[in-house]
Amino acid sequence: MLIDFISMIAIGLAVGGVLFLGNHMSGRRVPKWVMPAAVGVAMLGFTIWNEYSWADRYAALYPETAVVTFRNEQSQAWRPWTFLAPVTTRMAMLDRGPEAALPADPGPDYRLARIHLLERWKPSLAVTVVFDCPGGRRADARTEGATAGDLASANWLKIDREDAAFRAACEGGANG
Repeated sequence: MLIDFISMIAIGLAVGGVLFLGNHMSGRRVPKWVMPAAVGVAMLGFTIWNEYSWADRYAALYPETAVVTFRNEQSQAWRPWTFLAPVTTRMAMLDRGPEAALPADPGPDYRLARIHLLERWKPSLAVTVVFDCPGGRRADARTEGATAGDLASANWLKIDREDAAFRAACEGGANG
C-alpha cells in the first residue's frame, strides 16, 4: 500500500511539474486553478486505474498454465465509482503446469493443482489440491508425494462439476 501511495504522489508531482513548465513557457497564461485541479484528477485517475488493474497485472505474472477461477468483486461507499463497475478485491488462480512444482501424480483418476489465493495488499497463499475427477470431489494435499492409497483417507469435499477450479483441473489431462 505504501508503494501505491508513493506512486500516486509521484504522478501528482509529475503532472504538476509538466503544468508548471508549460505555464512558465506560455508566459503564465494558464489560470491558477488548472494546476491543482489537474494534479488532483491525475492522482484520482491513477488510484482508480491501479484499483481496477491490479488483478490483471498479478494474473499476467503467472505462467500461461495458470487460470483465474474466481474473482470477488465489490462495491464500496468510500469508492463511489465502484457502484458503476465493482472492483476486484481478491481472486483465485489454479495452476497445473510444470512451473507449479507439484508433487508426483497420485494416480490416473486424480489431478493435482496449486491454487493461488490473491487479495489486494495482502500476501498470496498457495495450496496444493487433489481433484478426484470421476468422483466430483477435492481434498487438500497435505503430504508431498501422496499416493492413491494415502488419498483414500483424505478429507474429501463434494464439489459441483461446473465449478471453475474443478473444470480447469480435470479437463486438462495429466499434470503438467
